[in-house]
Amino acid sequence: MTDSEPPTGGGGDVLSEVPPKPEDLKDPLSKEAPPESYRGFVNLGMLLLFGNNVRLIIENYQKYGILISLPGSKVSRDDWILTGLAHLLVPLNVILSYQLERWAMKRAIGHRKRLSELSSLDSSPASHGHTNAHANGHDDKDPKQALKDLNKAEASIKRTQKIFGWLHALNVIAILAWPSYMSYYKIFHPFMSITCLMNGTIQFLKMTSYSLTNQDLRAGYIYDLPTEKFQHTRRVHDAASNTFVSHQEVYEYEVNYPDNITFKDMAYFWFAPTLCYQPSYPRSTVFRKSFFLKRVFEALTCLGMMYFLIEQYATPTLQNSVRAFDQLAFGTMLERVLKLSTTSVLIWLLMFYTFFHATFNALAEMLYFGDRGFYLAWWNAGSVGRYWALWNRPVYIFFKRHIYLPMVTKGASPLLASFVIFTFSAIMHEILIGLPTHLIYGYAFAGMFFQIPLIALTRPLEKWRGTGTGLGNMIFWVSFTILGQPACALLYYYHWTKRHIDDGSLIPVLLPNPPFSSSS
Repeated sequence: MTDSEPPTGGGGDVLSEVPPKPEDLKDPLSKEAPPESYRGFVNLGMLLLFGNNVRLIIENYQKYGILISLPGSKVSRDDWILTGLAHLLVPLNVILSYQLERWAMKRAIGHRKRLSELSSLDSSPASHGHTNAHANGHDDKDPKQALKDLNKAEASIKRTQKIFGWLHALNVIAILAWPSYMSYYKIFHPFMSITCLMNGTIQFLKMTSYSLTNQDLRAGYIYDLPTEKFQHTRRVHDAASNTFVSHQEVYEYEVNYPDNITFKDMAYFWFAPTLCYQPSYPRSTVFRKSFFLKRVFEALTCLGMMYFLIEQYATPTLQNSVRAFDQLAFGTMLERVLKLSTTSVLIWLLMFYTFFHATFNALAEMLYFGDRGFYLAWWNAGSVGRYWALWNRPVYIFFKRHIYLPMVTKGASPLLASFVIFTFSAIMHEILIGLPTHLIYGYAFAGMFFQIPLIALTRPLEKWRGTGTGLGNMIFWVSFTILGQPACALLYYYHWTKRHIDDGSLIPVLLPNPPFSSSS
């Protein structure tokens, strides 16, 4: 038998392949098995999700037809005029903030000069009696009188700081009060009211930061103290999970007070995608035209998709839920919540991408704004608290800089500071949702306020299972987007519809007959 011939048995048959050596193998799905890729199941899940969504699209069209209308066609002429008026009056308060700071700056220059004069008199030989009455060009002055003058100057400084502090407070309140009044009493359409309140709220927070930061810089300028002694002038860039005041990084500004009090500086902060004022910001050096145009295209596309989802999918679900709420049919109400959750999650994700990525980056590119940490990977948040620290960084940094750090450095506990922040945030959510819908029922306030126990509930999960815990992540998604948002939307829509049908300002909506059946 040659080497090329197959081995044979005694009967001339070809021998079968030698069986493998027995090993201690585990099934891939066994707990004891080594890690295995489940990419195929992920692909299957994506295909099932895609197929189910295609089915829902076909079902929606067969049931309702095309519900899309021209954007703005359902808004009355009066609402357009009143909304424009509300937007136009907000900049007046912004300009007033700048003018108040100009007046305060002039007073600060005078105070600094006066303190310098008193200090030079106090340090001169005449003030110590070492020379005659006219030594060094100064009159011999009683030490008690010099101390009295110094105390008088410091009292004047405190009085000036307090006066301008109150003037700024009244001004920022007016920034929010005007669109709030217009939204609740004058404008009917909720979306138009929301645009007014969003503009007012953003400028309210911006001008609050502008006044507080310049108040600290002004005090440092008057007393000729280093900037790092003032908590409000520190740049907050610590990790979201570590909140230690002693570890804050001091940020040295390129522009010193009072050189920053210019209208150009104010206008830049007015439009910059940040809520925290600084005399200077990190700046980019090149304008990328293609990057800017891509972000603008993405923003417009996402806005169109949001409008389509609201008109074609969310509106019918909301309209069909009114009867279930009237009859307190809890099973149908839960079904409506779950049905709306699919649409609301998509709308919310599109909203996030539209503003926090596309719009903010386009605006930053246009203004050469370098600090573009508008959000972090919030979708992987293992707890509710971590989500709030990651998803809206401009608001998070504002609260930390102007509420949390000042409270903690003055002796308040971190828990109390966090409680104050969430209470303030809950009030702002109620304003942004309750006033445009003309419904001050507290649903938005409760939704935000009860984030506090959810944070306390999910925080131990991170300690137990790590920061990337899947259980905490699922609790966040279910509580916030699967149940919380759609339930809140259904409640506000139901009460808004019932109120305006009862007072005759809204005609009950009848959905169009479906093109493929005789019933809706």
